[in-house]
Amino acid sequence: MKEIRLTLKEWRLARQKTIADMAKACGVHPNTYMAWERDPEGISVRYAKIIARVLELTVNDIFFK
Repeated sequence: MKEIRLTLKEWRLARQKTIADMAKACGVHPNTYMAWERDPEGISVRYAKIIARVLELTVNDIFFK
């Protein structure tokens, strides 16, 4: 059975978080967070850990679809 993976945006929406919520949690501008949603490979490990904690995910969920 194939595992279904969500995008970072889909995870954020599923957890009912806004871009502003995520940007504030990371201490970055909302445009920076939006860029990460388009290209998660650009997220540093430091920020991936913050995002994972806020969205109740693992870092693997963010980077490995």
